[in-house]
Amino acid sequence: MNYIVFIFCLFILPIQETKEECKELIQLGIEALNRQEYSASLEMLIDAQTIASNNDWNEELFSALNNIGANYYQLSDYGEALDNYLLAYDVAVKHLNNQKEMVVLNNVGILYFNDNKLEDAKTYFSKALEIASASEAKEKIALYAINLGLTLNLLGELDLAYEYLSVAQNNLEDTNMLLQVKYAIAENLYLKQDYLTSQKLLNTIIPKLKANRLFEHESSSYLLLSQIFYKKSEINKALEYVLKAKNQHTSIELCIDIFEHISKIKYDLNAFSEARTYTDSVMSFKDSLHYKKREDQFESSRVKFNVKQYEQQIIEKQMKLQQERKVFYISLTAVVLLLLISLWSWRNYVTKAKQKRIISERNQKIKMLELENELEFRNRKLTSKALNMASRNELLQDIIQSINSYPDLLNNSNIKKLVQQLKKHLNNNSGWEDFLVHFEEANYGFLKTLKEKHPLLNTNDVRFICYLYMNLSVKEIASIFNITPDACRKRKQRIAKKMNLEDTSLLYDYLSGF
Repeated sequence: MNYIVFIFCLFILPIQETKEECKELIQLGIEALNRQEYSASLEMLIDAQTIASNNDWNEELFSALNNIGANYYQLSDYGEALDNYLLAYDVAVKHLNNQKEMVVLNNVGILYFNDNKLEDAKTYFSKALEIASASEAKEKIALYAINLGLTLNLLGELDLAYEYLSVAQNNLEDTNMLLQVKYAIAENLYLKQDYLTSQKLLNTIIPKLKANRLFEHESSSYLLLSQIFYKKSEINKALEYVLKAKNQHTSIELCIDIFEHISKIKYDLNAFSEARTYTDSVMSFKDSLHYKKREDQFESSRVKFNVKQYEQQIIEKQMKLQQERKVFYISLTAVVLLLLISLWSWRNYVTKAKQKRIISERNQKIKMLELENELEFRNRKLTSKALNMASRNELLQDIIQSINSYPDLLNNSNIKKLVQQLKKHLNNNSGWEDFLVHFEEANYGFLKTLKEKHPLLNTNDVRFICYLYMNLSVKEIASIFNITPDACRKRKQRIAKKMNLEDTSLLYDYLSGF
C-alpha cells in the first residue's frame, strides 16, 4: 500500500526546476543573444520566464523579461522590446529594488534615443540617473550621465549636456568609456562653437582611440575635426581629416555622415563630378541602411514566428503530458478501488461495532442533555419566581412609603389596617419551603454539601446563599428580604465571615465550586 502511494505521488507531482537551473537557462539565453542567435535565445529566455513566473522568482523573472526586450531591441523591433521592458519594470517596482528599476529605465531611454524620440529619451535617462545618484552607484551614474549628455547635445541643451558629461567623466574609471565621454564633450564644445578647445581635445584623444581599437569613435573624431576646419573655412584641412574618417569598421549611419560631408567639401572646391559621386554613394548607403532595417524587421518577424511555433510545441507537450497523466490516473484509480473494496469488507465489521458503541454513547449524551435542559429550565423558573417576589416586595414597599408620606391618611383606621396587612405580606416567608424544595430538585446535593461544610449557617443564611447562588443582584436580594441594599451587603459580609472567607467577592466562586 505504501509503495503504491509513493508511485502515485511520484506521478502527480510535477518535476520542479531549481532556481539554479532557471538562472543557467537565462545565462544560456544571454550567450545566444551575444552570438545573435535570436530564436534560440528567445526560446530559452521564454522558458526561464515561465519557470520564474510559476515559482514567484522575481529576480529571475526580471532578468528573463529584460533580456527578451534586449533581443527585440537588437532586431530593431522597438515596440516588442518596449512591451517586455515595461513588464520587467513592473516586476522591479513591485517586488525588487530601485537598482533593477534604473536598469529598465535606461534601456527604455536607449529605445527612444534610437527611435529619435529625444524628449522621451531625456525623461527616462533622467529618472535612471536620479536613482543611480541616490544609490551612489558610480558606474551607473557615469553611464546614465553619458546617455543623458548625448541626448541633450542633440536637443541643443548644450550647457546642461556639458554638466552631465562632466559628471560622467568624474565618475569613470574605465579607459574606453572615458575616451567616449571626452569625444562627447568635444562634440558639445563644437556645437557651442568653441572650436579651438574642441580641436585640442580631439587631438588628445584620437591616438588613444586608435590604440584601444575604438574605430567608430576614431572615425567620428576625424569627422568632427573636419567639420571644425570647415567652419573655420580651412577647406583643405577639412578634406584631409574627413578622408581620414573613412574606415572599414564604421557603421552605415556614420558612412552616410562622412560621405555627405565629403560631397559638401567637393562642391566648395568645385570638384562637381567627385561631389556627385559621393552623393550617389550617400544614396547607396541609405538604400543599404533601409535594406538592413527591412532585413532586421524580417528577421524579427521570423523570430516571432519561431517563438510562436515553440510556444505551440510547449502547449502540445503539455497536452500530451496531461493525456498520459489522465491514463495513469484512471489505471491508478482502478487499482485503488480494488484495494478499497477488499478493505471495505474487513472494515465493515469493525465499523458496525463502533457504530453500536457510538449509538450507545450518543443515547447517554442525549439523556444527559435532556437532564441538563430540565435542570436549566427549573433554575430559570426558580430565578423568575425569586425575581417576581423581589418585584412584588419592591411594589409593596413603594405603596407603603407612598401612604406614609401622607400622615393624614394614617389617621384613617382602614388605611392603617391596610398598611399593616401589606407589611405582613412583606414579612411572609410562606413560600420559602416550597422554593427550597424546587431549589433542591434543580441543584441536587448543593444544600447538603453547604450544611456539611458550614453547619453554623442558620435558615436565613442558607436562604440568602441560595439567592446568591442563583446570581441575583444585591438589590434584588434586598427586595426579597425587605431590607436595604446596604444591609444586604453587610449580611453578605457576615455570611462570608461565617464561612471563613475574607473577601466577599470570592463567595459566588466558592459556592459555584460545590
